[in-house]
Amino acid sequence: MKKTKRPTSHIIKLEKITDYSSPLTKTLNARLDSPAIKRMKTFSSLLKSFHLKNTVTTDVNGRKVTIDGKEVINFSSANYLGFDQHEEVIKAAISGLKNLGNHSGCSRIFSSHENIIRLEEETSKLVGSEASMICANVSHTHTGVIPALFSNEESEIFIDRYAHTSLHQASLIAVAKGATLTRVDISDLKETGRIISSSKKAHKTVLIDGLYSMQGNIPEIPKLQELCNLHDCILYVDDAHGLGIYGENGGGVVEHFNLSFENMILVGSYQKGLGAFGAFVAGPQALIDFLRVTSKSYIFSGTLQPQSVEGALKAIEISSSDEGRELRNLLWAKSKYIRSELANMGYKVISQFCDSPIISVEIGDDLKTIMAGRKIYDCGVYLNSVMYPAVPKNGGILRISLNSIHSAEDIEALLGAFNKLSADILTKKSIVTSPIKNLIAIGKSHIQGEDYNGL
Repeated sequence: MKKTKRPTSHIIKLEKITDYSSPLTKTLNARLDSPAIKRMKTFSSLLKSFHLKNTVTTDVNGRKVTIDGKEVINFSSANYLGFDQHEEVIKAAISGLKNLGNHSGCSRIFSSHENIIRLEEETSKLVGSEASMICANVSHTHTGVIPALFSNEESEIFIDRYAHTSLHQASLIAVAKGATLTRVDISDLKETGRIISSSKKAHKTVLIDGLYSMQGNIPEIPKLQELCNLHDCILYVDDAHGLGIYGENGGGVVEHFNLSFENMILVGSYQKGLGAFGAFVAGPQALIDFLRVTSKSYIFSGTLQPQSVEGALKAIEISSSDEGRELRNLLWAKSKYIRSELANMGYKVISQFCDSPIISVEIGDDLKTIMAGRKIYDCGVYLNSVMYPAVPKNGGILRISLNSIHSAEDIEALLGAFNKLSADILTKKSIVTSPIKNLIAIGKSHIQGEDYNGL
């Protein structure tokens, strides 16, 4: 595969504008002086643009891809069942494009292609809800649903501290309109229940992830649903990472736990386990009808493109078939094997015994985490080096996103890379080498982050 030079226009420099002055430059330059931006810029300087963030992919051949000019095995894709590469899914997407064109050119409040209606119906069947409503993506969905339901002084939003940042950002819109926002830690159900029960608000909701994208674990959702019912509180689940991979048919954590929609709102994504594009909110018919006339992100946005819709429809069909069940069984077998092998090497695998395609290996401080990711990349494997604020300070991880279509050779290459890394990581040997070693003292004050706050 040919080498491709990374486009220079895609490199983030974080430089101030100094050759002219305007209200925009004053605001921008002030923001560029913030500790968070200085920290990012320090990393960029220390690592000389090879910190594996904002990378460019130029060639894709299954799970072998070219990233920043180097061919690597991709263990960063959340296409857990490999539907993004499935011939039937691709064929269906092409058919949608040919039959309906590239885009309808209007908002759904005016008109929808017939296949979008079918996708909503099939989604409802998959997760077991009365109805569902399609939006552009999960973040987009949250910003339409949460403010529509909980944006007044009689509303209180309880959000798990590890919930996805999109839930936090959508909640802040509701807060601006009068709602109260309270952070909880749902790993302590007793304390969470005490906090919820102390609220005197008329409308309460708990926001959680179905499958946590950093820890790779599923919370005790059935118990949390019981707790919500007990305290007159609505359970709101973001199952972006669980759809397609949990449940007999891939209906996600709702199907896996056989949860009731009587007091629950579900948001899911077609972009991960189903390898397509788009998102949805599911629940009672009355809820969906209400959101169709109140959700600003639904009313004032364009529809999904026909090819994305057809791809998602085909992915749901395959997910619900014997092939889908076989792909999920392969995923769990490979996950167990990798977790066991990493543990045998001495690594701390977060949520070690969880059935999850997200395998997070604890590394430590931010610089060490990024350099560890770089060493893995140099061995021909690409994964995510995750640091604060996506994880707590000094809680950096290497996140493996496992797919059903990763071959045995791919997995052995991954484990081989971790084996080469282990001598440095596990013996606490410095993996920070010249020329950046001499710059660490200069940037150290900017690298230190604050305590993790879930954002």
